[in-house]
Amino acid sequence: MSVLNGVIPGIVDAHAHFFHPVTLPPARRRLPGTDSLLRRLPPPALHLISGLTEHRDFHMGADFATRTRSFQAADYGRAAAGLGSIAGVPVRSVIAMDSRWRRRSSADDFLATTQRELAFLRTQPFGTGGLPELAGAVVCADARVPGLGVTGLFDDDEAGLIRGVRLCLGSHADPMLKDWYFQPGLLESGTFKRAAPRLADRGLVFEVLCYSHELARVDALAREFPDTTVIAEHLGLPVGVFGPVGSVTGATAAARADILSLWRERTAMLATRPNVLIKISAIAGAYLGYGSEKAGNIGGQRILADMIGPMVLHLVEHFGPSRVIFGSNVPLDDPNASLGVIVGALLDVLGDRGERALAMFFAENAQRAYRLAADRDSIS
Repeated sequence: MSVLNGVIPGIVDAHAHFFHPVTLPPARRRLPGTDSLLRRLPPPALHLISGLTEHRDFHMGADFATRTRSFQAADYGRAAAGLGSIAGVPVRSVIAMDSRWRRRSSADDFLATTQRELAFLRTQPFGTGGLPELAGAVVCADARVPGLGVTGLFDDDEAGLIRGVRLCLGSHADPMLKDWYFQPGLLESGTFKRAAPRLADRGLVFEVLCYSHELARVDALAREFPDTTVIAEHLGLPVGVFGPVGSVTGATAAARADILSLWRERTAMLATRPNVLIKISAIAGAYLGYGSEKAGNIGGQRILADMIGPMVLHLVEHFGPSRVIFGSNVPLDDPNASLGVIVGALLDVLGDRGERALAMFFAENAQRAYRLAADRDSIS
């Protein structure tokens, strides 16, 4: 395993979640034990229930304990403790991602909710007591709201905390897999067409959450905004590639082979767009199909590296070392792998690519994409 000491001052984690302890999203207020019950229902009943509730979120691997606890800067510090002995350097800075597990929040509340979450981030003691700096935040867009619910945030963002806009497009035919959008047709909406050029002019990243079969939409977005950095999250979200998730996705070896083949084809297509980067994040997420045991389903760093390695190398080969970004997805991957296991597995996979490739992947590409100074990642 390679280490990063002398290669970079510290890791830039471009995908971490921080939960406010008071305003828990509805998707994390469920009673435990409901997922196993839901799996036994026939598909028509699942469609009905998922349309009336937030039960489609279970597949992302956030077990009940993760969904219901708060996760703040100090918790991240504990998760990253000891990383220096694994990677040779600590996490230097983080990008906070707006999870926005509020598919049914009203359009009237959207802007105020985002403002509260940004205010919460600003109160956290990032950069003190050995904690990483807060390098920026990526906020969600909503086509129901003027300016996508983003342009109204800039007056209160003098420090430049907002570094990107998250476009949640994902929609899946499996009734037990989450539809990520707030309203269908975000990219085609008049609201997006009016607001997106203004957001692009501010230098904000367009960060896309969609399933691997929908990556052509990311390609179309990149073509429409060739001068804007577009980032596809979570490897391109090849849900079910390692095993069954949802009600039927990835349930057979043939289905998993089809998922992998389509993912390889679509990511190779996407890589031809020079303004598209891909985030190697959530590599231990349950959505990949590792299993559903509460005690963990991967078994350690070596197994994770063996499983995820071919996919990571495919992305590096096609996108090149300058267009892949590290993100931990802490704490949502915690049930399967700690931050140390995730970083260690990726070092095992990419270690023979050389120091320049490691520096770009673990720090420099994120610094460039999110417009962070290499010598000063924090938001003052």
